[in-house]
Amino acid sequence: MPDTEKRIWDLPVRLTHWGLVISFFGAYLTSEGPVIALHIPFAYILFTLALFRVFWGLFGSETARFSHFLRGYGAVKAYALELKNLRHKQYWGHNPLGALAVVAILLGILSIIAAGVFAQSRGIIGPWSGAVSAGSSSLLTDVHVLFANLVMTVVVVHIAAIFGYKFLLKDNLITPMIKGTRPAGPDQVEPRFTSITVAVALLAVALAISSLTFRYWGLL
Repeated sequence: MPDTEKRIWDLPVRLTHWGLVISFFGAYLTSEGPVIALHIPFAYILFTLALFRVFWGLFGSETARFSHFLRGYGAVKAYALELKNLRHKQYWGHNPLGALAVVAILLGILSIIAAGVFAQSRGIIGPWSGAVSAGSSSLLTDVHVLFANLVMTVVVVHIAAIFGYKFLLKDNLITPMIKGTRPAGPDQVEPRFTSITVAVALLAVALAISSLTFRYWGLL
């Protein structure tokens, strides 16, 4: 019996995923040069989406929840050993290594922002840079750049892994993150999905926190 398409990713996960991709690369590529004025707006969007993804990982749909896809050391090791032989178990959601990448990227982004709001460099002045000494601001600027480069490294490895899955393991991970569905056998049960109303409420909370952090509160 042929596989049928079943839902795996909800709309909030998909929009946040691609929004994080665009805003991270946007912030990274506007850190200097004539487009530097766009750096902080991209960072604002990036922080809002990262916060929302953390909230959605706690209260969102089943496949989006950290409790659903984070696994212990044994599962990660077993999965990595399978990959060495170009085999892998298909998970309905993030696999153990992909889960680590998701968490690393989110934590990295939050670290970038935490340091960046106190940083100042190349004409960019963080919204809270005046709250710390010049020496502390300089140190946090270095930390900001360090984490940005670390996250970029993880992102590049993540993208390479996705193409490896597609061409070596014949497992397309890109299309499901666009369509929200993937082929599944008759025994595969669709996950529980949280309502869009909850997503809107959590996004509003993330937006409020981000606006306060970037001193955009008056714009709401």
